[in-house]
Amino acid sequence: MRYDTEHKERTRLRLLTEAAIMLREEGPHGLSVATLMKRQGLTHGGFYAHFASKDDLIAQAIDVMFERTCERFQTRTRGLEPQAALLAYINYYLSPAHYNKPGQGCAIPATAGDVARLEPEARKRFEVGVTTLQKRIADQFRLMDFSLDEAMDQAAALLADMSGAVIMARAVKSPVMQKHITGSAHAAILARLRIHQPDFGLETEADVAPATAKAPRARSARKVTLRAD
Repeated sequence: MRYDTEHKERTRLRLLTEAAIMLREEGPHGLSVATLMKRQGLTHGGFYAHFASKDDLIAQAIDVMFERTCERFQTRTRGLEPQAALLAYINYYLSPAHYNKPGQGCAIPATAGDVARLEPEARKRFEVGVTTLQKRIADQFRLMDFSLDEAMDQAAALLADMSGAVIMARAVKSPVMQKHITGSAHAAILARLRIHQPDFGLETEADVAPATAKAPRARSARKVTLRAD
């Protein structure tokens, strides 16, 4: 049976969406083309109608991962003042709702270690994705009167701190240790950025929303001197 171009594109997007989840959950070496096609009710042979190779699939799936990651940042921060927006994203990023669900989370902690050993095209796309997310975060710092270079530096440091904490939290077994790691990172980040939130508990996804709602009560971002130190 022959399908129209729109049907083929919808199928390709379905495969990429599923592959992006599998890539974050199982890594590139755990991403099985046969399993991917089976989950979508397709034959193994049909894979090559959409992708040149598994490497091609992974490279394109990286784009999708970062599209979802950036969309989530926009959703979590929409309508908030810059300082409150950063607080809302930090709260989410370091919560169990994020680090316990790698398949739905940020692409950086889920795949950075594996991508470093992949083909140049995959690494190039990963870098583009990281830079795009970094710029989204830097936009918030720009609204707080940071220069462009300072804003990009702060965004890079924030991503490195948060993703490192999530990698460690996912690597350990004990929920107590997970909370210790992410809670310590959370406190250190807020201290560096001089954002105050005494009641942050790093509990569940349901707990993240109330904490986010309280964020606008923090001091006005333009009245707080945040230095790139």
